[in-house]
Amino acid sequence: MLEEKDRRVLADIEERLCAADPAFVSRMRSPDCPFPTVSVVCVAGFLTLPFLGLFLGPRAALVAINVTAAVVMLVLLRRVRASR
Repeated sequence: MLEEKDRRVLADIEERLCAADPAFVSRMRSPDCPFPTVSVVCVAGFLTLPFLGLFLGPRAALVAINVTAAVVMLVLLRRVRASR
């Protein structure tokens, strides 16, 4: 536990930080951790590629790579637009 003097100093630092950079404070206080969509899409694409290549041929594997890349780009674009 902090002593009373240390608590006051810490509260003063927090107040000055809130006044100086409110965007930073809001980012640090939000407990939101986005779902790792990009990682899940990449892993799913990686795991399906051998089966697609084996059963449907190399063209299907190339189509799957393109679809995976497009989905990743759309997810990243959506995150960028949401952050603005």
